[in-house]
Amino acid sequence: MKRALLVAVAAAAVLSVAAAAAEPPIRHFAQNATPGFYRGSSIEYLDFGPLKLAPGNKLAPLWTFTNGAAGQVNIVDTVPGRPDYTPLWSVSAVTWKDESDARVLRSAAAVRRALAAGQVTIERTTTVVNCPVL
Repeated sequence: MKRALLVAVAAAAVLSVAAAAAEPPIRHFAQNATPGFYRGSSIEYLDFGPLKLAPGNKLAPLWTFTNGAAGQVNIVDTVPGRPDYTPLWSVSAVTWKDESDARVLRSAAAVRRALAAGQVTIERTTTVVNCPVL
């Protein structure tokens, strides 16, 4: 009886160590995550690339930069948990009119301010991408 109990305890210990050493599935995906910005904070998302969609799908805006400053990454304006969130993004291309003015923008509000100041142009593309935020 004691021997069976010891074997069971040892087996449970081995399984718990193996489970602890196993990498959780989300960490596997995060290794392939793309960095982005949301309201001034850094985020990550999975980039499954462009899609062809029928009209009527819920889309959120994503801004990418054609000539952004070093360190500039794409900007999104919604994240999971918000009622307007969707992993489907309508891509707009932001271009600095004078590349010497280029600086890292970290939010949709910053993009809108740069547009209002005449520093950038924004071209809405027909590209829709599937990029769920982690």
